[in-house]
Amino acid sequence: MTSTQPPTERAHRPAPSARAGDGRREVDTDSLAARFAQAAMAIVLAIVSVLLLLTTHRMQLTVLGAELPVGLLFGAAFQTLTCVFLWAATGSRFPLLVLGCLWGVLATPFLGEGAGGGVLLPAVIADVPQLSGWIVQGIGLIIPFLVVGLLTVVGRARSRAR
Repeated sequence: MTSTQPPTERAHRPAPSARAGDGRREVDTDSLAARFAQAAMAIVLAIVSVLLLLTTHRMQLTVLGAELPVGLLFGAAFQTLTCVFLWAATGSRFPLLVLGCLWGVLATPFLGEGAGGGVLLPAVIADVPQLSGWIVQGIGLIIPFLVVGLLTVVGRARSRAR
């Protein structure tokens, strides 16, 4: 079988199974159609992520007299699981990059001040800085890029170990 791809591109793909009929097959992650599907998944999940994180980031729960920021914890867990899902479903880092970049773009309309004051993430309320707004922005933007970095480091470590 002859491949039309340059050797450098073939090196990034997993090797086909040595035994015929073992159920393993190569998944296309590089074609234009695959990239469009990955981007579509990332766009939908970015919209859901922005809506969930912005609306729940102020939730707190009092346990034994201590206030726990469950909204921020939920946001971090949701964003991490979204990244894991995108990686597992596509096998590519591309949708994670789309998620990270698009998150900031989608959250921007909620960051400013409207006619009645701060929209959803005001920087200051009654001279008190609102750190949860800054933290949720960090969660939404940084976690996808951290996961991409982790996947890159792990992938390179595996290739060096071989």
